[in-house]
Amino acid sequence: MLDDIDAQLSELKVTPEERAVIVKPWVGMIRADFFFLFSRVVREFATLKASDLTAKVLATQSREAREAEMAHSALITQWFTETNNFGAIERLETRSLSTVINEYLPVKGGWLSDRELAAFATFERELVRLNDDCAKRGGYTAEAADYYDRYKERQNDKEMAKTTCGRRRGSHRGPRLYLEVVWPVSGG
Repeated sequence: MLDDIDAQLSELKVTPEERAVIVKPWVGMIRADFFFLFSRVVREFATLKASDLTAKVLATQSREAREAEMAHSALITQWFTETNNFGAIERLETRSLSTVINEYLPVKGGWLSDRELAAFATFERELVRLNDDCAKRGGYTAEAADYYDRYKERQNDKEMAKTTCGRRRGSHRGPRLYLEVVWPVSGG
């Protein structure tokens, strides 16, 4: 479809500068799509991590497990409070996808370990690459559309986060590749 639109714009002798103005809102929506995909995976990962820590407390009844759960709870509560009214759309209007993702992620020493932060940084780079390719094209590339279509549905968030955390193995590319070895989740 984008090729058809480009052909029509070419026939109308629309300049590259004019085309950039025409596609700007579409490119902005794609950037928002990728941000919200990222944020949902992070939030679902937080839920799975908290569930795993709670399960460990129940299974072991150890003081160490209880302290780890309490520490995580304090850190995650603070982060959820800070990101609850994040204003992603407004930020994405004036900042890059990478910048907004980095503003959204917990700080080093927060509820994500260094390895988990590194895994999310890799996931971020994948989304930024896909987004940049879309921005150059002025719309979704075939690769980005396939990727986004695979992960966009909210009802799939929990399954996607389980896959991301290594509960399920699959042959597809996606967030799973970055986190499965970082924080293996029991069960599943």
